[in-house]
Amino acid sequence: MRIEGERVVIRTLEEADAPHISRLANNIKVWRNVSDRMPYPYLEEHAVTYIANSLAAQPVCNHAIEIEGAFAGVIGIMPREDIFRVSAEIGYWLGEPFWGKGFATEAVRLFVPWCFEQFPEVVRLYGGAYEYNSASMGVLQKAGFRPEAVLRKAVIKEGKLLDEHIFALHRDGIL
Repeated sequence: MRIEGERVVIRTLEEADAPHISRLANNIKVWRNVSDRMPYPYLEEHAVTYIANSLAAQPVCNHAIEIEGAFAGVIGIMPREDIFRVSAEIGYWLGEPFWGKGFATEAVRLFVPWCFEQFPEVVRLYGGAYEYNSASMGVLQKAGFRPEAVLRKAVIKEGKLLDEHIFALHRDGIL
């Protein structure tokens, strides 16, 4: 899989990405904005396992974000099951050197049409951001997602209960 944008490429993860993932993900500022499935400290062996598991999944849902030829982060989709199968969660992270430059917004904009194409049953994509992550809320909104809910005290991170802000985009909302 390869999707090329103006400044961002979304592509299949590769084994060679492992040292780049571990270097960028081993950052407390990145970890504070993702789920605890992503360990901290983040070692290269974590990246090797993550890539292997991602590539073994069918369909492959996690992909690399590349900026100007450099690995920059990961973007993925987590389809729901059973009665929730019409929804899927989108998630992403970028290494700190790539923050604040519009790359995440471009990556999400590129990824959304692919998600709807690959998962025809999905009619609703959603993403969440912790109450203090206004940058990620901005990314989702600039990519066309709309505020949908604030889940009060829905997550715990670093021992603190936090609100999760949910943003959604419906298939018919793609422009």
